[in-house]
Amino acid sequence: MVDAKKVLVGTPDQLTTGAILNAPLGTEMPTLEDLTPAAVTLDPAFKDAGYANEDGLTLTPDMSTSTIKEWGGAVVRTVLEEFNGTIGFTLIQTDEASLKMAFGDDYVTAQAATAEHGNQLMAKIGAHLPDPKAWVFKMKDGAARMLIAVPNGQVTTLDEITFNATDPVGYAITLSCSPDETGTSIYILTDDGQIATA
Repeated sequence: MVDAKKVLVGTPDQLTTGAILNAPLGTEMPTLEDLTPAAVTLDPAFKDAGYANEDGLTLTPDMSTSTIKEWGGAVVRTVLEEFNGTIGFTLIQTDEASLKMAFGDDYVTAQAATAEHGNQLMAKIGAHLPDPKAWVFKMKDGAARMLIAVPNGQVTTLDEITFNATDPVGYAITLSCSPDETGTSIYILTDDGQIATA
């Protein structure tokens, strides 16, 4: 049955925090019980990195398969050879949290403002990858809510960073998602916001 209320858009769910959050690997991931139209309950270890650009989020479930043929040449089975789920987004806020997401916790140093200088950051870019982390991406559409949860995601690609006078400095990240103990790399959780009445 067609239902326009089931047509969702991926608007970020953010007010005082951003919609892209990560936490140390092993942090408890959200479940359906943590997702209601009124609020989303996350482990406090999840920290956000501010604004992402208007392109939003892309989730790419990349599956490669091969076929098995019988003697006469007909395909009798298709088997999965490889799965690589990735998530892409571009952070446009430059602060300690966003730089740590892009370059790794161990490669970003922060110094608080003093009477002589403002808040200072130093990011070190080199032949290293950020450590894997747990990730959550929060979205809403009216009363409906959606979460994408990644128990084990690692930044594996960082696109070119452009510095000019008209565009925000952006950190375009690709996150490679590895399976958890159940073999699942990415979870999509939704609540349509339509509360049952007595």
